[in-house]
Amino acid sequence: MAAPAQAAAPAPAVAVAQSNVGVQVAPTGCTTWVEWVQEGSNVYYQGRGNVQCATGRYKVKLQCRNLQTGVGYVVYGGYAVNAPGTATALCYSGNVAERVYPVEDPLPTVGVTGCIGWAEWVHEGSNYHYYGRGTAQCDTGTYRVQINCRNVQTGQRYVVYGPAVTAPSISTTTCYRGNVADAVTGVPA
Repeated sequence: MAAPAQAAAPAPAVAVAQSNVGVQVAPTGCTTWVEWVQEGSNVYYQGRGNVQCATGRYKVKLQCRNLQTGVGYVVYGGYAVNAPGTATALCYSGNVAERVYPVEDPLPTVGVTGCIGWAEWVHEGSNYHYYGRGTAQCDTGTYRVQINCRNVQTGQRYVVYGPAVTAPSISTTTCYRGNVADAVTGVPA
Protein backbone atom coordinates (compact mmCIF):
# COMPACT_ATOMS: atom_id res chain seq x y z
CA MET A 1 0.00 0.00 0.00
CA ALA A 2 1.35 3.40 -0.93
CA ALA A 3 1.51 6.22 1.54
CA PRO A 4 -0.74 9.20 0.82
CA ALA A 5 0.98 12.00 -1.12
CA GLN A 6 1.91 15.09 0.82
CA ALA A 7 0.46 18.37 -0.28
CA ALA A 8 2.96 20.73 -1.87
CA ALA A 9 3.69 23.99 -0.09
CA PRO A 10 2.01 26.94 -1.79
CA ALA A 11 4.26 28.98 -4.04
CA PRO A 12 5.20 32.43 -2.75
CA ALA A 13 3.14 35.28 -4.19
CA VAL A 14 4.90 37.21 -6.97
CA ALA A 15 3.80 40.58 -8.26
CA VAL A 16 3.13 40.49 -12.00
CA ALA A 17 2.86 43.62 -14.12
CA GLN A 18 -0.49 43.85 -15.84
CA SER A 19 -0.73 44.84 -19.49
CA ASN A 20 -3.61 46.85 -20.86
CA VAL A 21 -3.14 45.10 -24.19
CA GLY A 22 -4.17 41.63 -23.06
CA VAL A 23 -3.08 38.37 -24.61
CA GLN A 24 -1.39 38.88 -27.98
CA VAL A 25 -2.82 36.87 -30.83
CA ALA A 26 -2.30 37.18 -34.57
CA PRO A 27 -5.09 39.05 -36.30
CA THR A 28 -7.66 36.83 -38.02
CA GLY A 29 -10.78 37.44 -40.07
CA CYS A 30 -9.42 40.67 -41.54
CA THR A 31 -11.20 42.86 -44.05
CA THR A 32 -9.31 45.56 -45.95
CA TRP A 33 -10.45 48.41 -48.17
CA VAL A 34 -9.11 51.57 -49.80
CA GLU A 35 -10.67 54.98 -50.21
CA TRP A 36 -9.83 58.16 -52.12
CA VAL A 37 -10.24 60.93 -49.55
CA GLN A 38 -9.73 64.65 -49.11
CA GLU A 39 -7.98 65.35 -45.83
CA GLY A 40 -7.97 68.71 -44.10
CA SER A 41 -8.59 71.98 -45.87
CA ASN A 42 -6.41 71.30 -48.91
CA VAL A 43 -7.73 70.43 -52.35
CA TYR A 44 -5.56 67.35 -52.75
CA TYR A 45 -6.87 63.84 -52.49
CA GLN A 46 -4.93 60.85 -51.20
CA GLY A 47 -5.37 57.12 -50.87
CA ARG A 48 -6.41 55.84 -47.47
CA GLY A 49 -6.16 52.22 -46.42
CA ASN A 50 -8.27 50.58 -43.72
CA VAL A 51 -8.12 47.21 -41.99
CA GLN A 52 -10.56 45.64 -39.53
CA CYS A 53 -10.00 42.19 -38.03
CA ALA A 54 -12.18 39.89 -35.92
CA THR A 55 -9.40 39.10 -33.42
CA GLY A 56 -5.96 40.34 -32.40
CA ARG A 57 -4.10 43.61 -32.19
CA TYR A 58 -2.88 45.13 -35.45
CA LYS A 59 -1.75 48.10 -37.49
CA VAL A 60 -2.35 48.79 -41.15
CA LYS A 61 0.30 48.56 -43.87
CA LEU A 62 -0.55 50.45 -47.03
CA GLN A 63 1.09 50.00 -50.43
CA CYS A 64 0.95 53.34 -52.28
CA ARG A 65 1.98 54.65 -55.69
CA ASN A 66 2.87 58.11 -56.97
CA LEU A 67 0.85 58.32 -60.17
CA GLN A 68 3.13 60.96 -61.72
CA THR A 69 6.42 59.07 -61.27
CA GLY A 70 5.07 55.51 -61.05
CA VAL A 71 7.17 54.87 -57.92
CA GLY A 72 5.65 52.69 -55.21
CA TYR A 73 6.23 52.76 -51.45
CA VAL A 74 4.83 51.44 -48.17
CA VAL A 75 3.31 53.38 -45.28
CA TYR A 76 2.66 51.82 -41.87
CA GLY A 77 -0.16 53.09 -39.69
CA GLY A 78 1.08 54.88 -36.60
CA TYR A 79 -1.24 53.30 -34.07
CA ALA A 80 -2.23 49.72 -33.29
CA VAL A 81 -5.85 48.89 -32.51
CA ASN A 82 -7.56 45.97 -30.84
CA ALA A 83 -10.17 43.98 -32.77
CA PRO A 84 -12.67 44.90 -34.02
CA GLY A 85 -11.33 48.45 -34.33
CA THR A 86 -10.38 49.96 -37.69
CA ALA A 87 -6.73 50.84 -38.30
CA THR A 88 -6.05 53.44 -41.01
CA ALA A 89 -3.11 54.99 -42.85
CA LEU A 90 -2.77 57.62 -45.59
CA CYS A 91 -0.57 57.74 -48.67
CA TYR A 92 1.21 61.00 -49.41
CA SER A 93 -0.88 63.80 -50.89
CA GLY A 94 -2.16 62.99 -54.37
CA ASN A 95 -0.92 59.37 -54.26
CA VAL A 96 -3.12 56.32 -54.71
CA ALA A 97 -3.51 53.35 -52.35
CA GLU A 98 -3.05 50.05 -54.17
CA ARG A 99 -3.14 47.33 -51.48
CA VAL A 100 -3.80 47.10 -47.75
CA TYR A 101 -2.47 44.53 -45.26
CA PRO A 102 -2.94 43.90 -41.52
CA VAL A 103 0.30 43.95 -39.51
CA GLU A 104 0.42 42.05 -36.23
CA ASP A 105 1.28 44.15 -33.16
CA PRO A 106 3.68 43.51 -31.62
CA LEU A 107 5.60 42.05 -34.55
CA PRO A 108 6.94 38.50 -34.32
CA THR A 109 10.56 38.41 -33.13
CA VAL A 110 11.84 35.65 -35.43
CA GLY A 111 11.75 34.93 -39.12
CA VAL A 112 10.79 36.92 -42.18
CA THR A 113 7.13 37.97 -42.11
CA GLY A 114 4.72 40.25 -43.93
CA CYS A 115 6.64 40.54 -47.21
CA ILE A 116 5.16 42.42 -50.13
CA GLY A 117 6.68 43.19 -53.47
CA TRP A 118 5.83 45.50 -56.34
CA ALA A 119 7.08 46.21 -59.84
CA GLU A 120 7.75 49.47 -61.63
CA TRP A 121 8.82 50.45 -65.13
CA VAL A 122 11.66 52.95 -64.66
CA HIS A 123 14.04 55.09 -66.69
CA GLU A 124 17.49 55.00 -65.10
CA GLY A 125 20.53 57.09 -65.88
CA SER A 126 20.96 59.60 -68.68
CA ASN A 127 20.11 57.17 -71.48
CA TYR A 128 16.71 56.30 -72.88
CA HIS A 129 16.61 52.72 -71.64
CA TYR A 130 13.86 51.42 -69.40
CA TYR A 131 14.04 48.61 -66.87
CA GLY A 132 11.59 46.56 -64.87
CA ARG A 133 12.40 47.32 -61.24
CA GLY A 134 11.27 45.19 -58.32
CA THR A 135 11.06 46.26 -54.69
CA ALA A 136 10.29 44.19 -51.60
CA GLN A 137 9.61 45.20 -48.01
CA CYS A 138 8.93 42.87 -45.09
CA ASP A 139 7.76 43.52 -41.54
CA THR A 140 10.48 41.46 -39.84
CA GLY A 141 13.74 39.62 -40.53
CA THR A 142 16.54 39.84 -43.08
CA TYR A 143 15.50 39.40 -46.71
CA ARG A 144 16.14 40.40 -50.30
CA VAL A 145 13.99 41.05 -53.33
CA GLN A 146 13.52 38.32 -55.93
CA ILE A 147 12.31 39.39 -59.37
CA ASN A 148 11.03 37.08 -62.07
CA CYS A 149 12.04 39.01 -65.19
CA ARG A 150 11.08 38.51 -68.84
CA ASN A 151 12.68 39.59 -72.07
CA VAL A 152 9.66 40.79 -74.05
CA GLN A 153 11.37 40.22 -77.41
CA THR A 154 12.54 36.63 -76.88
CA GLY A 155 10.16 35.54 -74.10
CA GLN A 156 13.16 34.31 -72.06
CA ARG A 157 12.55 34.34 -68.30
CA TYR A 158 15.16 34.65 -65.55
CA VAL A 159 15.45 35.56 -61.86
CA VAL A 160 17.49 38.36 -60.28
CA TYR A 161 18.06 39.12 -56.58
CA GLY A 162 18.58 42.42 -54.79
CA PRO A 163 20.74 43.21 -51.77
CA ALA A 164 20.01 41.74 -48.34
CA VAL A 165 18.40 44.21 -45.92
CA THR A 166 16.83 44.12 -42.46
CA ALA A 167 13.17 45.08 -41.91
CA PRO A 168 11.61 47.44 -42.59
CA SER A 169 14.18 48.60 -45.17
CA ILE A 170 13.46 48.04 -48.85
CA SER A 171 15.45 45.78 -51.16
CA THR A 172 15.34 46.80 -54.79
CA THR A 173 16.99 45.84 -58.07
CA THR A 174 16.25 45.91 -61.79
CA CYS A 175 15.92 43.44 -64.61
CA TYR A 176 18.26 43.73 -67.58
CA ARG A 177 17.78 46.73 -69.86
CA GLY A 178 14.43 46.72 -71.63
CA ASN A 179 13.11 43.69 -69.72
CA VAL A 180 9.99 43.66 -67.57
CA ALA A 181 9.46 42.53 -63.98
CA ASP A 182 6.64 39.97 -63.96
CA ALA A 183 6.60 38.87 -60.32
CA VAL A 184 8.29 40.40 -57.27
CA THR A 185 8.62 38.86 -53.80
CA GLY A 186 10.69 39.17 -50.65
CA VAL A 187 12.70 36.03 -49.78
CA PRO A 188 14.85 35.25 -46.73
CA ALA A 189 18.47 36.30 -47.23
